[in-house]
This record gives sequence, C-alpha cells and structure tokens, in this order.
Amino acid sequence: MVTSPTALIIGCGIAGPVLAILLKRRGYAPIVFEKVGVLGDAGASLLIQPNGMKVLGLLGIAESLEQDFQPLRGFWHGTPDGRTLASSTLAEEFKTRYGFSAVGTRRSELNLRLKNLLLDQGIGVREGWELLRIEEHADSVTARFTNGQSATGSFLVGCDGIKAASRGEILRNHHDGEEGPPMFTGLTQTAGISPTPSNLHDRGRQMSNWYGAGIHVIAYPVSKTHTSWAVTLPDANEQPETWRLSGAEDLAARRGELQAHLAGFEPAVQQLVTDAERLIKYGLFDREELTAEQWHSRRCVLVGDAAHPTSPHIGQGANQALEDCYHLSHLLPDLQLSSTTDAKTHQLGDGDLVEIFRTFAQRRQPRTSTLVKEARRQGEQRVVVGGRTKCRERDARITAAWKDSDTLMENFDRLLREPF
Repeated sequence: MVTSPTALIIGCGIAGPVLAILLKRRGYAPIVFEKVGVLGDAGASLLIQPNGMKVLGLLGIAESLEQDFQPLRGFWHGTPDGRTLASSTLAEEFKTRYGFSAVGTRRSELNLRLKNLLLDQGIGVREGWELLRIEEHADSVTARFTNGQSATGSFLVGCDGIKAASRGEILRNHHDGEEGPPMFTGLTQTAGISPTPSNLHDRGRQMSNWYGAGIHVIAYPVSKTHTSWAVTLPDANEQPETWRLSGAEDLAARRGELQAHLAGFEPAVQQLVTDAERLIKYGLFDREELTAEQWHSRRCVLVGDAAHPTSPHIGQGANQALEDCYHLSHLLPDLQLSSTTDAKTHQLGDGDLVEIFRTFAQRRQPRTSTLVKEARRQGEQRVVVGGRTKCRERDARITAAWKDSDTLMENFDRLLREPF
C-alpha cells in the first residue's frame, strides 16, 4: 500500500498550520508539533495585509476575517498632541486592487481558527512537543523532542518563529556551527489591546501613528470595539525577547511607566494605556542574516521568522511567512495530480528535496532580506530620533512621503501584489 510522504512541521503559530493544510491538499501527510502545552491567549495582534490575506483566501478563511474584524480604510500620521502630519485613504482601494483588504486581528484568535481548521481536516497536532534535535538519514528525517518522543518523516519544515530551535539545528548540523547570539537593538515595545477611545472611533478604521522624541505609538482596530496598540521606546537595559503577558504584580508598574513616557500625547493614546487590562513588553533584537543556502539542509527547510526574523516596524512578519507557505507548497510536487500514482511518485529523494529547497530559498531570500532591512530602517527613523531639529526633519519627511499618492500606490504594489 502506498502511503503519502510525512511532513514534520515544527510550530503551530501562523505558518505551520497554513503550510500543513496546503501540503495535505497536495497529497502529503503533515503533522504539526507545538512546544506550548495548550495554545492559548498569548501575544497581541497581527495586521494581515493583502499579500497574506491572499494565502489565507486559499484556505477559505480570508473572507470571514474581513467580515468578523475591521478592514483598514486609511492611514494617519501625526504628532503626539494629535496634529496631522499626513493621512491617506488608499487602504480603501486594497480590496479592489489586490482582492483583499488589510485586516487587524488578535493573534490568539487567528491561532485558534487555524488550529481548529487543522483538526477539522484530520491533520495531527502534537502540543507540548518541544524540538530538541534533528537527525537526517538517507531517505528520512527524525525529530526528537524534549518529552522523550520522536517522529520520522520524509522532510521537516521549521515554522517555529523568531527563536526557532529548527534554525539552530540546521545551522549546527549543516552550516559550520552555532549561530551567534541575537543583538539587542536598544528598543523595546509594549503592546496591549484596549477598548477603542471615542475620538479614534471618529477617525474611522485607520492605522494611526504618533511620532514623538524617541518614542513611537501605533494603533489599529482589531474588532468593532477594540484597538491594538504598541509603544516603541529606546531602553538602555536589555529586555527579554518574550511575548508573555504582564502579571498582576507588574501591570500597574508598566502602566505607570508608559504613562510617564506618554505625557503630552493626546488623550486617546493615554486612554489606550489606562484601559488596557493586559500588557506585553519585549525587547527588539537583530539576528545575523542567513544566506539562501543556510535556509535548508538535505531534508529540512526554514519558513517565516525561522528563516528571516524581522522587527515589527512594517508589519510584514506574518505576511512574509504566509508568502513562504505558498511558494514552498507549490514547489513541492502535487501528488494528487496523478490518478496512477505508484510508490516511486511518493518517494522524495535527497536530490529532489535539495533542489526544491534551494529554489525556494533563492526565490524568497532576496525579497525577505530587503523587507527585513526596511523594517530596521523604519524603526530607526521612527524612534531613534531626539531633539527638536531632528524631530522636525523626520516629521517633514513623513509629510512629504505621503503627499504623492501615485508613488505610495507603487510602493504598496511592490509589497502587496505578491505572492500571486
């Protein structure tokens, strides 16, 4: 009896479930492994932009996200006290131009929808399985986990995010040693989700940005009643790279710390902080960029932040991971196309996989590298600006950049027309 090749997928965040579903449709037998014991209410939010929504559309859930949440209608950029530097309604054109809107959603809600979709389609999910080691063989790969369990498949895909264990294993085993430690950028973000203040309701469904001296605040709707927001600040003390929620004991302290930094900001911003029931504070780190060859080994390949970790300043982390899922799934042979499939068709040799993985990495690495650098540049321009003169220069650049709607749309096209 011919069996479908087993794909071991490490990580059940966004990319892992999406890739598993796309691979099952092409005749593979994916299993998803997640180190967290039970996926729960962690993290803040995601802005799924049209390029990412296209991939979710293949799964049949993009339309429901547009209906259930709050598609963006525009962008607003301003000073801390609420004076407008620039605004645009170009986001209203995304649906017509790209097929989907940009939609903000709580990360935990999207995680749960994707996990339920896996279970509905009979795809195995192993929670509490943290990757320990990868062993590659002539015709298979074995993943060993900290719980003492192991699993063997035809190939393995690391979708385990910015601190990926799969990335470390591939680099150690196949690319000359350990990766260096991540480098703290000197910036932290504190994020929360709060009831939407009335004057933000009045502005409509916009992404709002406030630019101060050494501080940046961003906010966008994630439901009809709530707004996700984040404050980015320089911090001399290295903060852990964690997305855990603040406990009750430090919630008040962090709220007070933020409110001190936000003195002089318009009331809506201060109200977001005051009304937040939970806060997440984390450091922003840079990692050494991988070459395309470092994205893969003979039977393993990295996807999303495991391959190209990025700072959040242009909101493309999850969206680029979704693009990765599309391209990788379409480069692997579609085993469903042949009605007379034999055992040889179902066997993927090292040479086949290496060529597929190499093509995938060479196709994707230049684009993701450019966006990682742009995210870093945006962060520096938004936050690492102090002094009245430099702030005025930054504000003038923002105003000028958003005046030319044709150039703006060309930039959106380069970003959002992908991956098909």
